[in-house]
Amino acid sequence: MRPTVFVARVNRDSSSEQLLAAQLRLLYGNANLGVVINIVAAAILGALQWGIVSKPAIVAWCLYITLVSIARYAFARRYWQTSSTPTDLGRWRTVFTIGVGCSGAGWGAAGVLLYPPGHLTNQVFLVFVLGGMMLGASSVLAPRPEAFLTFLIPAGLIPAIRLFLDRDETHLAMGLLASLFTLATLITTRRLYRMVDSSLRLQFENRELVEDLRTANRETAALNQALELRVEERTAELHESTEQLRAEITQREQAEEELLRARKLESLGVLAGGIAHDFNNFLTVVQGNIEVAKVHLTPGEAAREFLDHAASACQRAKFLSSQLLTFAKGGAPVRRVASTAQLVTDAVLLARSGSSIAIELQLAESLWSAEVDSGQIGQVLHNILINAREATSGGGTIEVRVENITLQNGSSEAEPHVRVSIRDQGHGISPEVLRRIFDPYFTTKPGGSGLGLATAYAIVVKHGGRLSVESTPGAGTVFMVDLPASLEAPLSQMKTTFPMQTGTERLLVMDDDEALRDLSKAVLSTLGYDVQTAGDGAEAVELYAKTKAAGKGFDAVLLDLTVTGGIGGLEAAAKLKELDPSSKLIVSSGYSDAPVMSRFAEYGFDAVILKPWTVREMSEVLRKVLVADPVRRCD
Repeated sequence: MRPTVFVARVNRDSSSEQLLAAQLRLLYGNANLGVVINIVAAAILGALQWGIVSKPAIVAWCLYITLVSIARYAFARRYWQTSSTPTDLGRWRTVFTIGVGCSGAGWGAAGVLLYPPGHLTNQVFLVFVLGGMMLGASSVLAPRPEAFLTFLIPAGLIPAIRLFLDRDETHLAMGLLASLFTLATLITTRRLYRMVDSSLRLQFENRELVEDLRTANRETAALNQALELRVEERTAELHESTEQLRAEITQREQAEEELLRARKLESLGVLAGGIAHDFNNFLTVVQGNIEVAKVHLTPGEAAREFLDHAASACQRAKFLSSQLLTFAKGGAPVRRVASTAQLVTDAVLLARSGSSIAIELQLAESLWSAEVDSGQIGQVLHNILINAREATSGGGTIEVRVENITLQNGSSEAEPHVRVSIRDQGHGISPEVLRRIFDPYFTTKPGGSGLGLATAYAIVVKHGGRLSVESTPGAGTVFMVDLPASLEAPLSQMKTTFPMQTGTERLLVMDDDEALRDLSKAVLSTLGYDVQTAGDGAEAVELYAKTKAAGKGFDAVLLDLTVTGGIGGLEAAAKLKELDPSSKLIVSSGYSDAPVMSRFAEYGFDAVILKPWTVREMSEVLRKVLVADPVRRCD
């Protein structure tokens, strides 16, 4: 029996060596691609973090990744140039594992060295880059467990630990998601490893079976039939394993496609938010200076008419900026009582421009107002009108009707609503498509994103309203937007029984834009206020503390929410409340989708004003805040 046991051991050892050799060939075959990806990804990440984190750290980290990649490339070339013997397999496996481990440690270190405190966008981008590197490495390093473990564990857990160290809710959540992503990647890679291992083993077994089949064919026909049957069984198993692998690869490709789509949408949101913020700052300066100029003109001067046209254009630009931000991110609505007639009229005028399709507008008498975010609801109406215009491209008329209605709520009470009905005479929508028309990413348009109606639906629901659709194939479609009505009159329609606020109150204005600071000081000084300015939150807190110590103090503080490279309005507000709990704070920003803008009282603010603001709006906000203060300064 001893010779039999020895032969079996030799066969097992030979099979293990063949399996290891095949796994190493897969690993070294993908080494060059991994090296290139490492160097390119490191360069891109270093460039994007340049100027945000320490430059020496970026240079040192990129140099480390480059050197490790060059070393791995050199060893890969040597591996293919030499004929490996069974005794060399263990050495080449160790070399590859060490190289991958060094690379994984480098990418894990990026989560610490290239981590930009206070820059959430760059933090998220860093996490996405590390996640992408882990996803790419999981398929490349799957043939050997020690290879993917030495890369994925440090690359995933070190950044997660760094996120946990910030200890706030956002970073704790990000750290938890990073840990879960690492665990999920390890599990998925482990499954890929098992499939690759099984596939290779089946391949070697099939080779052995074919050899046995040839030997048995020469010996006896009966043994030949048995071996053929065994080969068929093994082939079926291999086919089943291959189909399973193909199915999992397809699922993974779909998941990667969804992740890419989410990244694109988020990137668009960040870009749109930045553009809207800067654009609103510019509009505030332009609009404010127009109003200051009008103050210095007599009512009969011809220049006033030109300035009125410029002011009207600023309001249209403000609407377009709001549309851009809403389309990209769809943030929480900042509601104000608005004229539904004016909202619908503006949307119709915008949809009519550049189109030959006729749009008929019917406004019922005595239309109620609605407490809405005008930019978001305007985007909803514009999206629906554009869809109707495209459906009516073959000819016809779009009918837009606005009327007052009452709808039953959950307690069977009738509530007032304003209904906007948009009817086209297009080809209609089939029942199959109609059921999914508000689903995200569902579209029948070539090249469409499938987000327009989904975003519109979400916006209307956030306003407590309802968006519904009825359609008959071949007879057209009607969309109905039901918004809760408000019995208050829009601010622009209210009769003003008081002049603009004047007085001697002391105000502090914080904004990182010098032009906006100068404009704010000029406007508020014209209204009679004693104004001082600060460039960021730290300067504002210091100035407030000095003035308070001198026994003067400020009656109200206007804080810009977002400050580039400094303390913003939210952090400054917290410090001011610690310094003086009775301080009156007003938040201002061009990011209308920020939560603080819709729930400002929860963050310690007494009022909110959106950029671009008008002198009238600024006067109204200050009047409300200062009049609401029972102890008014009279210095």
